Amino acid sequence: MPAVAWVAAFVLCGIGDSLLGRWVLTPILVAAFYGGMVVIDLLTYPMLSFWRGWLRRRGILAWYLVEVGLLWGGTTLALVLLAPVWLGWSWEDMLPLQVIGGLLLAASVGVGTWAVGKMGWARLLFAGALFPPGAGAEENGVPQRLVLEGPYRYVRNPLYVTDLLLIVGAALLTRSWALLLLAAAYAAQLALQLPLEEQELGERFGGRYRRYCELVPRFIPRLRPLEQRALYRKDGPGPRGGRSPR
Repeated sequence: MPAVAWVAAFVLCGIGDSLLGRWVLTPILVAAFYGGMVVIDLLTYPMLSFWRGWLRRRGILAWYLVEVGLLWGGTTLALVLLAPVWLGWSWEDMLPLQVIGGLLLAASVGVGTWAVGKMGWARLLFAGALFPPGAGAEENGVPQRLVLEGPYRYVRNPLYVTDLLLIVGAALLTRSWALLLLAAAYAAQLALQLPLEEQELGERFGGRYRRYCELVPRFIPRLRPLEQRALYRKDGPGPRGGRSPR
């Protein structure tokens, strides 16, 4: 469901922008989604212990209300209200860059949709990290498994890679300085978040995840897909659980 919604959002915004005759809806969608994501990411892993304790008594619905309603909703509202200002931060037509940006955007949406489809809705938005086994996963129906299908056989963080490329592609396509600034902010946030996320995943899922990290690059895809049996050469047979919520 989230994969279908993701593609539909870009299609509808593209149609709307073509009817308006200028880039409005697409840059607002990218800025609102990833601006909210930067805010949420910066407030999640650095405060993971707090959120786990607070949400343990309240359930996953409370997290979605806080995340989607307050953090994402607040960021989106602020960006929409300020849109007349930052939508004007653009440069003159540069068709070759726009073509490159459009191709980059389309490819990133496609691969990102593939990754979201393999991950599943309940594993998005940090649900897996916030509700690990024994701390709410069972009660809230949050699956805990290592996702090794699709793009996760080539690169550990296909969503992060495509997210960054999508923002850059949208910036080039719509000629937006604001989206280039957002891409820089997103990259800086990833540099802060990933060490915390990988430490938490290693603690939660043990040797199999560490073996996965040894075999699959963080950002630059492998040429050949990972064979699952390779994960058991050091750790013995049998699966052991989880994967990053993003």
